[in-house]
Amino acid sequence: MQGVADTLREFWAHRPVRPRAGRKLGGVATGIALRYQIDPVIVRIAFVALALSGGVGLPMYLAGWLLLPEEGDEVSPLEALVNKGRSSMSQAQTVGLGILMFPALAFTFGSGGFQVFMTLAASVACIYLLQKNRGHLAPATLAEPPPVPPVPGAPAWDPLGAAPFAWDLPEPAPKPQPPAPRPRRPRVAAATLGVATMVLAGSAIAGIWAPWFTAPHVIGLLIAVLAAGLVIGSFVDAGRGLIWLLIPLSVVGFGMTTISFDGPDDFGDVRDTPKTVAEVKDKYEISVGSVNLDLRELPDSGSVKTAVEANLGELVVHVPKNADVTFKCEASSIGELNCLGKRADGGTVEVSGTDLGENGEGGLKIDLDVLTNVGEVKVLRD
Repeated sequence: MQGVADTLREFWAHRPVRPRAGRKLGGVATGIALRYQIDPVIVRIAFVALALSGGVGLPMYLAGWLLLPEEGDEVSPLEALVNKGRSSMSQAQTVGLGILMFPALAFTFGSGGFQVFMTLAASVACIYLLQKNRGHLAPATLAEPPPVPPVPGAPAWDPLGAAPFAWDLPEPAPKPQPPAPRPRRPRVAAATLGVATMVLAGSAIAGIWAPWFTAPHVIGLLIAVLAAGLVIGSFVDAGRGLIWLLIPLSVVGFGMTTISFDGPDDFGDVRDTPKTVAEVKDKYEISVGSVNLDLRELPDSGSVKTAVEANLGELVVHVPKNADVTFKCEASSIGELNCLGKRADGGTVEVSGTDLGENGEGGLKIDLDVLTNVGEVKVLRD
Protein backbone atom coordinates (compact mmCIF):
# COMPACT_ATOMS: atom_id res chain seq x y z
CA MET A 1 0.00 0.00 0.00
CA GLN A 2 2.94 2.33 0.64
CA GLY A 3 4.10 1.77 -2.94
CA VAL A 4 0.61 2.53 -4.25
CA ALA A 5 0.46 5.74 -2.23
CA ASP A 6 3.90 6.80 -3.48
CA THR A 7 2.86 6.17 -7.08
CA LEU A 8 -0.34 8.19 -6.69
CA ARG A 9 1.62 11.04 -5.05
CA GLU A 10 4.02 10.94 -8.00
CA PHE A 11 1.03 11.11 -10.36
CA TRP A 12 -0.16 14.25 -8.59
CA ALA A 13 3.28 15.83 -8.61
CA HIS A 14 3.68 15.22 -12.37
CA ARG A 15 0.02 15.28 -13.32
CA PRO A 16 -1.08 15.83 -16.94
CA VAL A 17 -1.47 19.32 -18.32
CA ARG A 18 -4.54 20.21 -20.37
CA PRO A 19 -3.32 21.48 -23.77
CA ARG A 20 -4.86 24.44 -25.54
CA ALA A 21 -4.70 22.75 -28.96
CA GLY A 22 -6.12 19.42 -30.04
CA ARG A 23 -8.75 19.14 -27.33
CA LYS A 24 -12.47 18.53 -27.79
CA LEU A 25 -13.87 19.98 -24.56
CA GLY A 26 -11.74 20.73 -21.51
CA GLY A 27 -8.60 18.95 -22.72
CA VAL A 28 -8.64 16.35 -19.93
CA ALA A 29 -8.51 13.30 -22.22
CA THR A 30 -5.94 14.90 -24.53
CA GLY A 31 -3.75 15.91 -21.57
CA ILE A 32 -3.77 12.37 -20.16
CA ALA A 33 -2.96 10.93 -23.57
CA LEU A 34 -0.03 13.30 -24.13
CA ARG A 35 1.33 12.76 -20.63
CA TYR A 36 1.47 8.96 -21.02
CA GLN A 37 2.00 8.83 -24.81
CA ILE A 38 -1.15 6.88 -25.67
CA ASP A 39 -3.81 7.46 -28.30
CA PRO A 40 -6.21 10.28 -27.27
CA VAL A 41 -9.10 8.39 -28.89
CA ILE A 42 -8.67 5.55 -26.39
CA VAL A 43 -8.82 7.95 -23.44
CA ARG A 44 -11.94 9.65 -24.82
CA ILE A 45 -13.63 6.28 -25.35
CA ALA A 46 -12.71 5.34 -21.77
CA PHE A 47 -14.46 8.45 -20.44
CA VAL A 48 -17.55 7.69 -22.56
CA ALA A 49 -17.61 4.10 -21.30
CA LEU A 50 -17.29 5.34 -17.70
CA ALA A 51 -20.13 7.82 -18.28
CA LEU A 52 -22.33 4.98 -19.51
CA SER A 53 -21.28 2.79 -16.57
CA GLY A 54 -23.38 4.38 -13.86
CA GLY A 55 -22.37 7.92 -14.83
CA VAL A 56 -18.92 7.69 -13.19
CA GLY A 57 -17.20 9.35 -16.16
CA LEU A 58 -19.09 12.64 -15.70
CA PRO A 59 -17.74 13.65 -12.25
CA MET A 60 -14.33 12.18 -13.14
CA TYR A 61 -14.05 14.43 -16.22
CA LEU A 62 -15.22 17.47 -14.27
CA ALA A 63 -12.69 16.67 -11.52
CA GLY A 64 -9.92 16.49 -14.13
CA TRP A 65 -11.04 19.83 -15.55
CA LEU A 66 -10.85 21.41 -12.10
CA LEU A 67 -7.67 19.73 -10.83
CA LEU A 68 -5.42 19.60 -13.92
CA PRO A 69 -3.69 22.87 -14.88
CA GLU A 70 -4.05 24.27 -18.37
CA GLU A 71 -1.02 24.70 -20.61
CA GLY A 72 0.83 27.87 -19.58
CA ASP A 73 -0.87 28.16 -16.17
CA GLU A 74 0.86 27.97 -12.80
CA VAL A 75 -1.82 25.90 -11.04
CA SER A 76 -5.17 24.21 -11.67
CA PRO A 77 -8.43 26.22 -11.66
CA LEU A 78 -9.40 24.87 -8.22
CA GLU A 79 -6.03 25.80 -6.73
CA ALA A 80 -6.27 29.27 -8.27
CA LEU A 81 -9.65 29.67 -6.59
CA VAL A 82 -7.93 29.43 -3.18
CA ASN A 83 -5.11 31.78 -4.25
CA LYS A 84 -2.34 29.22 -4.74
CA GLY A 85 -1.31 30.61 -8.13
CA ARG A 86 -2.52 31.84 -11.48
CA SER A 87 -4.95 30.08 -13.82
CA SER A 88 -6.37 31.29 -17.13
CA MET A 89 -9.84 30.07 -16.14
CA SER A 90 -11.92 32.73 -14.44
CA GLN A 91 -13.25 32.23 -10.94
CA ALA A 92 -16.83 32.32 -12.26
CA GLN A 93 -16.08 29.46 -14.67
CA THR A 94 -14.42 27.47 -11.89
CA VAL A 95 -17.41 27.95 -9.59
CA GLY A 96 -19.73 26.96 -12.44
CA LEU A 97 -17.85 23.70 -12.99
CA GLY A 98 -17.92 23.07 -9.24
CA ILE A 99 -21.70 23.53 -9.20
CA LEU A 100 -22.04 21.03 -12.04
CA MET A 101 -20.28 18.47 -9.85
CA PHE A 102 -23.27 18.26 -7.51
CA PRO A 103 -25.85 16.96 -10.04
CA ALA A 104 -23.18 14.75 -11.62
CA LEU A 105 -22.37 13.15 -8.25
CA ALA A 106 -26.06 12.90 -7.35
CA PHE A 107 -26.81 11.11 -10.62
CA THR A 108 -23.83 8.77 -10.22
CA PHE A 109 -24.35 7.74 -6.61
CA GLY A 110 -28.13 7.91 -6.94
CA SER A 111 -28.02 5.12 -9.51
CA GLY A 112 -25.07 3.73 -7.53
CA GLY A 113 -24.50 0.76 -5.39
CA PHE A 114 -21.80 -1.81 -5.88
CA GLN A 115 -21.29 -1.02 -9.59
CA VAL A 116 -20.28 2.60 -8.94
CA PHE A 117 -17.71 1.73 -6.29
CA MET A 118 -16.24 -1.04 -8.42
CA THR A 119 -15.97 1.33 -11.40
CA LEU A 120 -14.26 3.97 -9.24
CA ALA A 121 -11.84 1.36 -7.88
CA ALA A 122 -11.05 0.19 -11.42
CA SER A 123 -10.45 3.80 -12.52
CA VAL A 124 -8.00 4.42 -9.67
CA ALA A 125 -6.26 1.14 -10.56
CA CYS A 126 -5.89 2.30 -14.18
CA ILE A 127 -4.38 5.62 -13.04
CA TYR A 128 -1.97 3.68 -10.84
CA LEU A 129 -0.95 1.37 -13.70
CA LEU A 130 -0.45 4.29 -16.08
CA GLN A 131 1.78 6.13 -13.62
CA LYS A 132 3.64 2.97 -12.62
CA ASN A 133 4.41 1.83 -16.16
CA ARG A 134 4.52 5.06 -18.17
CA GLY A 135 5.12 7.77 -15.60
CA HIS A 136 8.76 8.01 -16.62
CA LEU A 137 7.86 9.04 -20.18
CA ALA A 138 8.15 12.67 -21.18
CA PRO A 139 4.88 14.21 -22.37
CA ALA A 140 4.39 13.89 -26.11
CA THR A 141 3.61 16.88 -28.31
CA LEU A 142 0.68 17.28 -30.64
CA ALA A 143 2.92 17.87 -33.67
CA GLU A 144 6.62 17.37 -34.35
CA PRO A 145 8.51 20.45 -35.61
CA PRO A 146 9.34 20.31 -39.32
CA PRO A 147 12.91 19.28 -40.19
CA VAL A 148 15.39 22.08 -40.89
CA PRO A 149 16.03 22.19 -44.67
CA PRO A 150 19.68 21.94 -45.78
CA VAL A 151 21.46 25.10 -46.88
CA PRO A 152 21.58 25.19 -50.71
CA GLY A 153 25.07 24.72 -52.18
CA ALA A 154 26.66 23.44 -48.97
CA PRO A 155 27.94 19.85 -49.46
CA ALA A 156 27.47 17.47 -46.56
CA TRP A 157 30.73 15.58 -47.45
CA ASP A 158 34.18 17.04 -48.01
CA PRO A 159 36.42 14.27 -49.37
CA LEU A 160 39.61 16.40 -49.22
CA GLY A 161 39.08 18.13 -45.91
CA ALA A 162 39.77 21.83 -46.40
CA ALA A 163 40.73 21.68 -50.11
CA PRO A 164 38.59 24.44 -51.66
CA PHE A 165 39.11 23.19 -55.21
CA ALA A 166 37.35 19.89 -54.38
CA TRP A 167 34.19 21.37 -52.86
CA ASP A 168 32.29 20.99 -56.11
CA LEU A 169 32.73 17.21 -56.26
CA PRO A 170 29.44 15.27 -56.33
CA GLU A 171 28.11 13.72 -53.17
CA PRO A 172 28.78 9.98 -52.85
CA ALA A 173 25.74 7.78 -53.39
CA PRO A 174 24.44 6.39 -50.12
CA LYS A 175 24.88 2.69 -49.62
CA PRO A 176 21.53 0.94 -50.01
CA GLN A 177 20.19 -0.43 -46.76
CA PRO A 178 17.95 -3.47 -46.50
CA PRO A 179 14.39 -2.61 -45.48
CA ALA A 180 13.84 -2.81 -41.78
CA PRO A 181 11.53 -5.63 -40.75
CA ARG A 182 8.09 -4.48 -39.68
CA PRO A 183 7.64 -4.91 -35.96
CA ARG A 184 4.95 -7.39 -35.06
CA ARG A 185 2.21 -5.86 -33.01
CA PRO A 186 0.87 -7.83 -30.09
CA ARG A 187 -2.44 -9.47 -30.95
CA VAL A 188 -4.33 -7.76 -28.17
CA ALA A 189 -7.66 -7.58 -30.02
CA ALA A 190 -7.65 -11.29 -30.88
CA ALA A 191 -6.73 -12.28 -27.32
CA THR A 192 -9.43 -9.99 -25.88
CA LEU A 193 -12.09 -11.38 -28.21
CA GLY A 194 -11.02 -14.89 -27.20
CA VAL A 195 -11.46 -14.06 -23.52
CA ALA A 196 -14.81 -12.39 -24.25
CA THR A 197 -16.00 -15.52 -26.08
CA MET A 198 -15.00 -17.70 -23.12
CA VAL A 199 -16.80 -15.33 -20.73
CA LEU A 200 -19.93 -15.45 -22.88
CA ALA A 201 -19.88 -19.24 -23.11
CA GLY A 202 -19.12 -19.63 -19.39
CA SER A 203 -21.94 -17.25 -18.47
CA ALA A 204 -24.40 -19.18 -20.63
CA ILE A 205 -23.47 -22.42 -18.85
CA ALA A 206 -23.37 -20.86 -15.37
CA GLY A 207 -26.74 -19.21 -15.98
CA ILE A 208 -28.39 -22.63 -15.81
CA TRP A 209 -27.59 -22.83 -12.09
CA ALA A 210 -26.86 -19.24 -11.02
CA PRO A 211 -29.66 -16.68 -11.55
CA TRP A 212 -27.12 -13.83 -11.27
CA PHE A 213 -26.02 -14.32 -14.88
CA THR A 214 -28.78 -12.22 -16.45
CA ALA A 215 -28.37 -10.41 -19.78
CA PRO A 216 -27.38 -7.04 -18.19
CA HIS A 217 -24.78 -8.73 -15.97
CA VAL A 218 -23.29 -10.71 -18.85
CA ILE A 219 -23.08 -7.54 -20.97
CA GLY A 220 -21.34 -5.85 -18.04
CA LEU A 221 -18.76 -8.66 -17.92
CA LEU A 222 -18.14 -8.34 -21.67
CA ILE A 223 -17.72 -4.55 -21.33
CA ALA A 224 -15.20 -5.11 -18.55
CA VAL A 225 -13.20 -7.55 -20.72
CA LEU A 226 -13.18 -5.20 -23.72
CA ALA A 227 -12.24 -2.21 -21.54
CA ALA A 228 -9.35 -4.21 -20.04
CA GLY A 229 -8.20 -5.10 -23.55
CA LEU A 230 -8.23 -1.42 -24.55
CA VAL A 231 -6.22 -0.45 -21.47
CA ILE A 232 -3.63 -3.14 -22.18
CA GLY A 233 -3.59 -2.21 -25.87
CA SER A 234 -2.90 1.43 -25.01
CA PHE A 235 0.50 0.40 -23.61
CA VAL A 236 1.55 -1.47 -26.77
CA ASP A 237 -0.25 0.59 -29.44
CA ALA A 238 -2.72 -2.16 -30.37
CA GLY A 239 -6.34 -3.17 -29.96
CA ARG A 240 -8.03 0.00 -31.23
CA GLY A 241 -10.58 -2.06 -33.16
CA LEU A 242 -12.16 -3.11 -29.85
CA ILE A 243 -13.65 0.39 -29.61
CA TRP A 244 -16.29 -0.47 -32.23
CA LEU A 245 -17.52 -3.35 -30.06
CA LEU A 246 -17.30 -1.47 -26.78
CA ILE A 247 -19.46 1.49 -27.86
CA PRO A 248 -22.64 -0.41 -28.87
CA LEU A 249 -22.29 -2.82 -25.94
CA SER A 250 -21.99 0.14 -23.54
CA VAL A 251 -25.12 1.76 -24.98
CA VAL A 252 -27.08 -1.51 -24.73
CA GLY A 253 -25.80 -2.13 -21.21
CA PHE A 254 -26.71 1.40 -20.12
CA GLY A 255 -30.24 0.97 -21.47
CA MET A 256 -30.73 -2.41 -19.84
CA THR A 257 -29.53 -1.21 -16.43
CA THR A 258 -31.56 2.00 -16.60
CA ILE A 259 -34.81 0.32 -17.62
CA SER A 260 -36.03 -2.58 -15.51
CA PHE A 261 -37.68 -5.33 -17.56
CA ASP A 262 -38.84 -7.49 -14.68
CA GLY A 263 -42.49 -7.17 -15.65
CA PRO A 264 -44.43 -8.74 -18.53
CA ASP A 265 -43.05 -9.24 -22.01
CA ASP A 266 -45.99 -7.42 -23.63
CA PHE A 267 -45.37 -4.79 -26.29
CA GLY A 268 -48.00 -2.52 -27.81
CA ASP A 269 -51.04 -0.64 -26.48
CA VAL A 270 -53.58 -1.47 -23.78
CA ARG A 271 -56.96 0.28 -23.78
CA ASP A 272 -59.89 -0.37 -21.46
CA THR A 273 -63.13 1.44 -20.64
CA PRO A 274 -64.87 -0.49 -17.82
CA LYS A 275 -68.53 0.36 -17.19
CA THR A 276 -68.96 -1.34 -13.81
CA VAL A 277 -66.79 -1.56 -10.71
CA ALA A 278 -66.49 -5.32 -11.19
CA GLU A 279 -64.97 -4.85 -14.64
CA VAL A 280 -62.00 -2.87 -13.31
CA LYS A 281 -58.90 -5.08 -13.15
CA ASP A 282 -56.56 -5.11 -10.18
CA LYS A 283 -53.62 -4.25 -12.45
CA TYR A 284 -53.00 -3.06 -15.99
CA GLU A 285 -49.40 -3.64 -17.03
CA ILE A 286 -47.23 -3.68 -20.11
CA SER A 287 -43.51 -3.88 -20.78
CA VAL A 288 -43.13 -1.37 -23.62
CA GLY A 289 -45.99 0.64 -25.06
CA SER A 290 -48.93 2.65 -23.72
CA VAL A 291 -51.88 2.13 -21.40
CA ASN A 292 -55.06 4.20 -21.69
CA LEU A 293 -57.55 3.49 -18.90
CA ASP A 294 -60.86 5.38 -19.06
CA LEU A 295 -62.88 5.26 -15.80
CA ARG A 296 -65.36 8.00 -16.71
CA GLU A 297 -68.21 5.58 -17.44
CA LEU A 298 -68.18 4.00 -13.98
CA PRO A 299 -71.20 4.57 -11.68
CA ASP A 300 -71.27 7.43 -9.17
CA SER A 301 -70.95 5.14 -6.12
CA GLY A 302 -68.75 2.32 -4.88
CA SER A 303 -64.98 2.03 -4.66
CA VAL A 304 -62.24 1.04 -7.09
CA LYS A 305 -58.58 0.17 -6.51
CA THR A 306 -56.23 -0.51 -9.41
CA ALA A 307 -52.61 -0.18 -10.51
CA VAL A 308 -51.20 0.78 -13.91
CA GLU A 309 -47.58 -0.15 -14.65
CA ALA A 310 -45.12 -0.10 -17.55
CA ASN A 311 -41.38 -0.45 -17.99
CA LEU A 312 -41.23 2.01 -20.87
CA GLY A 313 -44.14 3.99 -22.24
CA GLU A 314 -47.05 6.37 -21.66
CA LEU A 315 -49.70 5.76 -19.00
CA VAL A 316 -52.94 7.78 -19.14
CA VAL A 317 -55.87 7.38 -16.72
CA HIS A 318 -59.11 9.37 -17.14
CA VAL A 319 -61.22 9.75 -13.98
CA PRO A 320 -64.80 11.09 -13.52
CA LYS A 321 -65.25 14.74 -12.59
CA ASN A 322 -66.94 14.03 -9.25
CA ALA A 323 -64.94 11.00 -8.06
CA ASP A 324 -62.80 11.11 -4.92
CA VAL A 325 -59.37 10.04 -6.21
CA THR A 326 -56.40 9.02 -4.07
CA PHE A 327 -53.38 8.67 -6.34
CA LYS A 328 -49.68 7.93 -6.40
CA CYS A 329 -47.75 8.53 -9.63
CA GLU A 330 -44.10 7.54 -10.00
CA ALA A 331 -41.30 7.34 -12.57
CA SER A 332 -38.59 5.18 -10.99
CA SER A 333 -35.83 5.99 -13.52
CA ILE A 334 -36.77 9.06 -15.54
CA GLY A 335 -40.08 10.50 -16.64
CA GLU A 336 -42.69 13.25 -16.67
CA LEU A 337 -45.71 13.27 -14.32
CA ASN A 338 -48.99 15.20 -14.61
CA CYS A 339 -51.46 13.83 -12.08
CA LEU A 340 -54.55 15.91 -11.26
CA GLY A 341 -52.62 19.16 -11.32
CA LYS A 342 -49.46 17.92 -9.65
CA ARG A 343 -46.44 17.87 -11.97
CA ALA A 344 -42.87 16.63 -11.81
CA ASP A 345 -40.20 15.57 -14.27
CA GLY A 346 -36.66 14.21 -14.17
CA GLY A 347 -35.03 11.16 -12.63
CA THR A 348 -36.83 9.16 -9.92
CA VAL A 349 -39.83 11.46 -9.43
CA GLU A 350 -43.09 10.92 -7.56
CA VAL A 351 -46.31 12.83 -6.80
CA SER A 352 -49.24 11.74 -4.65
CA GLY A 353 -52.33 13.12 -2.99
CA THR A 354 -56.13 13.09 -2.83
CA ASP A 355 -58.42 15.07 -5.12
CA LEU A 356 -62.15 15.21 -4.24
CA GLY A 357 -63.38 16.52 -7.58
CA GLU A 358 -65.81 19.32 -8.37
CA ASN A 359 -68.52 18.41 -5.83
CA GLY A 360 -66.22 17.77 -2.85
CA GLU A 361 -66.20 14.60 -0.80
CA GLY A 362 -68.72 11.90 -1.66
CA GLY A 363 -69.51 9.57 -4.54
CA LEU A 364 -67.24 7.07 -6.31
CA LYS A 365 -63.91 6.45 -4.59
CA ILE A 366 -60.87 5.58 -6.73
CA ASP A 367 -57.48 4.44 -5.43
CA LEU A 368 -54.81 4.68 -8.18
CA ASP A 369 -51.18 3.57 -8.25
CA VAL A 370 -49.52 4.51 -11.57
CA LEU A 371 -45.85 3.54 -12.13
CA THR A 372 -43.44 3.65 -15.04
CA ASN A 373 -39.69 3.12 -15.13
CA VAL A 374 -39.14 5.44 -18.09
CA GLY A 375 -41.97 7.40 -19.68
CA GLU A 376 -44.93 9.72 -19.08
CA VAL A 377 -47.75 9.41 -16.53
CA LYS A 378 -51.04 11.34 -16.70
CA VAL A 379 -54.14 11.24 -14.47
CA LEU A 380 -56.74 13.58 -15.94
CA ARG A 381 -60.26 14.85 -15.26
CA ASP A 382 -61.90 15.71 -18.58
